[in-house]
Amino acid sequence: MYSKVRVINLEMNVSLACNLKCEYCSHFGRYMKGIIPVEDLSSWYKTWNQKIVPNNVRVMGGEPLLHPDIVEIIRMTRNDWPDSSVELLTNGLMIAKMQEPFFSVIRENGVNVLISHHFDDPEFNRIFDAGVNLLKFHGIEPHVLQCNWFWAKSYRLNEVGQAVPFRSIPEKAWQNCFVKGYCTTLLDNKLYCCPQLGCAAYARKMGYIGADWDIVFEYQPLLPECSHEELESFIHQGGCQQCCICPEVFEYADMYQKLNVFGLHQFKKIFCGECHESH
Repeated sequence: MYSKVRVINLEMNVSLACNLKCEYCSHFGRYMKGIIPVEDLSSWYKTWNQKIVPNNVRVMGGEPLLHPDIVEIIRMTRNDWPDSSVELLTNGLMIAKMQEPFFSVIRENGVNVLISHHFDDPEFNRIFDAGVNLLKFHGIEPHVLQCNWFWAKSYRLNEVGQAVPFRSIPEKAWQNCFVKGYCTTLLDNKLYCCPQLGCAAYARKMGYIGADWDIVFEYQPLLPECSHEELESFIHQGGCQQCCICPEVFEYADMYQKLNVFGLHQFKKIFCGECHESH
């Protein structure tokens, strides 16, 4: 009987949609729509927890707090991955809308909350800080990720503003990659070596991005019926031809490039979850 294979970090996009529309998001949150039904997530968990043991399981998106079943998902994640630490990664802008069961499930299950701070603006910071303070009021000490300090481009924009891949030399892009070996992604009940490949494949399948991305279909994600040997090989693999979708050298967006489809004048409307129609 084979033992389970250990992975460093397992990421799940429980919500594909996001209430921010940041350009260059590696999870294609600007383009994605909808959520993953909790029944699907449960099935994926019960398949893969028989095969792998992550050091850490990260519940994220998109924006995970857009998911109406986020409390159940957090509880399920802890139950199905008892030997892993559990993280919730959120942009924090909907924390003020959460009810007591959310804060309780975070405390009771020892979930680490990571909050990505995307923009340094007084109105943004007011709402962001209110969420951080509310967590602290409920006895939860979040870790703030200062994403406003830099924002790496994970694709290019063509002349009409559509996302297109970089078309890099794969080996150079692999050497430049800062998530290699760290962000194994579970999406569509398949394992991907990184979120860029997993999310690009899903977004292309759903028609959210164009045919320039068809190369991602040549990547072979790991399927649930994989053997132990295939899983071991997958976890320890290096780069692949599809690494060409990412840059050979980091290019950084300034804060207005990053959020120019977000628009501060629309902030109050967008941040509070009125994008639920995308579900």
